[in-house]
Amino acid sequence: MSPTEDDSPFATACRAGTREELICALDRLRQSRGLSYREVSINAGEFALAKSSAHAMCTDRPPKQEDKLRAFLTGCGEPEEALDGWVEQWRRVTASRANRRPHPAAQLVQSSARGSSPPE
Repeated sequence: MSPTEDDSPFATACRAGTREELICALDRLRQSRGLSYREVSINAGEFALAKSSAHAMCTDRPPKQEDKLRAFLTGCGEPEEALDGWVEQWRRVTASRANRRPHPAAQLVQSSARGSSPPE
């Protein structure tokens, strides 16, 4: 990345093409504010975000619901007018076919189609 490129957490979210990159952008936002997961949870206020949910959004899975994303962003101190931009990036990344995880039943069907059989 060149020194002239925007290195902000939101710019990182705008460049994200995968769930992992979006997760990285969310964690960069939290870290840029110097917040613990507990502080994000407390700061979310009326939006009710569990500390464990804040942790999950920064380590292994983006939020499944828009209201949880908004709670996280509020907990990180993002201004109200910035939330829609983040939500737009979240929708873009999570809507990508490449980022969808197959249903467990689909994985079973795929393994059966390859000729795999369960151990006897």
